[in-house]
Amino acid sequence: MRSVCLCEKTETMTAMRLGGIESRLVTNVDEATSSLERLLEDPTVALVIVSENVHNMIEPLIMKTKLERKNTLIIQIPEPGGLRDKDYIMKYIKNSIGIKL
Repeated sequence: MRSVCLCEKTETMTAMRLGGIESRLVTNVDEATSSLERLLEDPTVALVIVSENVHNMIEPLIMKTKLERKNTLIIQIPEPGGLRDKDYIMKYIKNSIGIKL
């Protein structure tokens, strides 16, 4: 099974490649959407890592995919400057299970 990273910054791409993870740069919504859709069509891809900026670009598609697909894991990682949305985890829990912590 393969892991692939979709990111917006070359620093993230370089770090992932140094760690042995295939990475692709995307710069706009159309590129991000088409790249994610191509990855989801590939049965050898088990893990899709998206940077925070890419996640923000295509969040509805990512959330829909997470609900519908059970054999592909999509996770978000911060860009080199760190997470911009500090409450991301709490919002994710609230949206996923409906509990506010």
